Amino acid sequence: MEIAIYLLFGILGAVIPYGLTRELAVEPVKASALPSLILALGFYFFPQIVSENLNFHIPVIFFGASFVGMVSKKILPYYLEVALAGILFSMLYLNASSFFNGYGGGLGTPACISVLSIYGLKKVKTLVRFFSVKKNSDAKN
Repeated sequence: MEIAIYLLFGILGAVIPYGLTRELAVEPVKASALPSLILALGFYFFPQIVSENLNFHIPVIFFGASFVGMVSKKILPYYLEVALAGILFSMLYLNASSFFNGYGGGLGTPACISVLSIYGLKKVKTLVRFFSVKKNSDAKN
């Protein structure tokens, strides 16, 4: 159950800043910082709402996923792609964040890897489509 909550907050942490940037023309850094601050203050002033473990990890995951939400719409133009990157960020944070110490930190590096992974998958899909079209056109000739 906790993992589903972490994934949900990873999605929200990525999509909310992305939406603020895209729909309301808020600068990306402000779009990342403001929702993160509001969420963190909520957990700070009302720590009894959730368990101690959730109280620690949810604001951190939300803040880290907000780095994903600062991506340009030229790189990830759809909300679904940003949400997938937020899920990937949450999974990386939960399983491998200690490996990224010294490489830009435990939040920025997984956020970068998440965005690059989703972007890379899109490019692989394009390459597969290109080669399948080329193969079909060569077969006709």
